[in-house]
Amino acid sequence: MTGTLDVAWDDRPAGRHAIDDEQRFAILRRLLHDETVDARDRFTGSVLLLYAQPVTRIAVLTTSDIDVTRDGQVTLRLGRGTVPLPGPLAQIALGLSEQQLKRTGTDGWLFPGRNAGRHISADTLLGRLKRYGIGRGREGRHGALLALAARLPAPVLAERIGIHQSRAAAWVRMAGDTYADYVALRPPD
Repeated sequence: MTGTLDVAWDDRPAGRHAIDDEQRFAILRRLLHDETVDARDRFTGSVLLLYAQPVTRIAVLTTSDIDVTRDGQVTLRLGRGTVPLPGPLAQIALGLSEQQLKRTGTDGWLFPGRNAGRHISADTLLGRLKRYGIGRGREGRHGALLALAARLPAPVLAERIGIHQSRAAAWVRMAGDTYADYVALRPPD
């Protein structure tokens, strides 16, 4: 039998590099509107740059993670909830999902890999994104995290994009905000 295992969690985002909003938006404009870019790259890069999702999570998305609500809004399941997708990204997501459903006839990986029953590797997706200036993905993801953290309280950020609340709080602090006013804004139970 072993003793208690204590693992330190590094939730210090300080010192991590992030691309600035201008560069992030320039890449996003190309990905969302340039139809000569492969739809898989357009979707992957956009989800990374808008919703701060690591490529490892994007690689394991399934066709059932993309849904259309009763009022026609296209959503993507991230974290513990869904996020509405903006127009161009919604169309890209629906196209990818429909293409896979047509090809396989059943729900499955949004990005199937070379081997049957497996999804594409994160390394393959990252390699594809390099040609659009996203590099290792980390800088783009950090830029998106900072932008989201500047607008969302940490608990909402954590829930929406699927990160731990302490990490979300650290990103909110790094973005120059606190979520102390969030408690006052919440409706009473």
